[in-house]
Amino acid sequence: MVTSIHTQIPTVLLIDDERMYRLIVGDYLRDSGYAVLEAESAAEGMRIFENVQPDIVITDLRMPGGNGNQVVTRLQNIAPETPVIIISGTANLEEALGTLREGACDFIPKPVREMDRIKQAIDAAMNKVRLNQESRFIKRALEEEIAQRTCELRELNAQLKHALESTVNALGVIVAQKDPYTAGHNERVARIAMALGHSMGLAQNRIETLRVAGNLHDIGKISVPEEILNKPDRLTPEEYEQVKIHPETGFDILKDIPFNGPVAEIVLQHHERYNGTGYPRGLKRDEALLEARILSVADIYEALTSDRPYRQAIPHDQAMAHIIREAGNQVCPLCACAFVAANKSGALLAIAENASPGQRPDCGAKLP
Repeated sequence: MVTSIHTQIPTVLLIDDERMYRLIVGDYLRDSGYAVLEAESAAEGMRIFENVQPDIVITDLRMPGGNGNQVVTRLQNIAPETPVIIISGTANLEEALGTLREGACDFIPKPVREMDRIKQAIDAAMNKVRLNQESRFIKRALEEEIAQRTCELRELNAQLKHALESTVNALGVIVAQKDPYTAGHNERVARIAMALGHSMGLAQNRIETLRVAGNLHDIGKISVPEEILNKPDRLTPEEYEQVKIHPETGFDILKDIPFNGPVAEIVLQHHERYNGTGYPRGLKRDEALLEARILSVADIYEALTSDRPYRQAIPHDQAMAHIIREAGNQVCPLCACAFVAANKSGALLAIAENASPGQRPDCGAKLP
């Protein structure tokens, strides 16, 4: 198959049933630097087009055995980017406008008194084709560039996420080494908080934020003396005041790390209480972030059902009763409802079954 697409000289397919007219226009176009193919009918013109694929088509409107409208319609289906110019002496204004609506790029009435009018129409059509081709090329290049950059960003984000996970794990290890009695506490709080988030139907990104904040919520305890953290008796008021600083210390440690959610703020608020009796700000109700209220419930439950130096863990049902009893008081009612739902779904039992010996709540045969 011979095509003109890759040649420097544009090829024009001239379709007209008048031999003399094809001779006049064809000679003019050849003298103007175009390669010209001729056809005396629409059917013959389409056969030539399918074999040669010229750059542009000039066709009469009314011819025996087919008309220019059929040429326009056919080319719109098989080669919509090929310009079609209609040259006709029989069409009225409405017919001329109709050919343009169907896809012709120009309409020139016969007789053509100035042959340059044809060349101008061809040049304008070819220039439009060139601009369209350049636009598509630029679009493809931009799409490829965007795809490449997107891939690079995904790889970079994966690396950053891995580095952030490593940092989170390292910080967690620091806390566990300083306070062995709460080893595993952060992870269990995170899992419980995530279970509550699922019960509430939170988006995955918010549940992920709960996981990170849960794992780091006690990071501020690195500033608390070990003799206080590991004291086998209840703390004095002065010692308790030192412990109460840990949410703010945790916030200061985490505030400049680029987490995907408000992890530092959640850590700061995880000891706030629904009735405003918590610390460090004494926030009430929804003044605290929902994630912080969720983490607060998870922290309370996990602390109650885990052994501590100064007391033993209480059974699951007692801890559940405490959460329900404090709903609307220390505990956010919405979070308490989510806690009950997570319990009914078996999520808390699954977390309890993975707890370490001595830190596993007594769930009995079945969670209530």
